[in-house]
Amino acid sequence: MNPSHLKPGAQYTLSDGSIAEVQRVLPGSINVQVRYIDSLDNPEIPVGAEREVPFEEIIAEYLGTHAEGLT
Repeated sequence: MNPSHLKPGAQYTLSDGSIAEVQRVLPGSINVQVRYIDSLDNPEIPVGAEREVPFEEIIAEYLGTHAEGLT
């Protein structure tokens, strides 16, 4: 997947099943700053938390009732 295709503000499904909104792709890095929208009730990741994740963890754009694959 090409990280330049990620759109800030768009929501994506991560490999663990959670949904996150991309805040920004970090320059010169393989990481993306995201804000969690749904963490599947994972107590280690509260909804609204912002974290850096490797772009490989982003598997699909979340489009409401379905996901559009990016790989």
